[in-house]
Amino acid sequence: MRESSIDSSSFPMASCVACGKDVLTYITFDAGGEERRACVHCDHMVEGALLWVIADALETHGYQFGEPPKRGGCSSGCAGCSMKR
Repeated sequence: MRESSIDSSSFPMASCVACGKDVLTYITFDAGGEERRACVHCDHMVEGALLWVIADALETHGYQFGEPPKRGGCSSGCAGCSMKR
């Protein structure tokens, strides 16, 4: 069970052209000191409107909250993470 603070929080997502999907974003600043949003995966600047989503909605985009899966790995199916021992 998640903490209630997670359930009542919202997280900024936007479309990342470089990644080709909706991603979490973070705040950064351009050379002129203007606030910009960047992709948490590739650091590419994202344009367009932000979508503020709750934790359950993030999970539908492939993000994980709480305890990691018992079997480990990233769930990509490549067997590279959980199989290396």
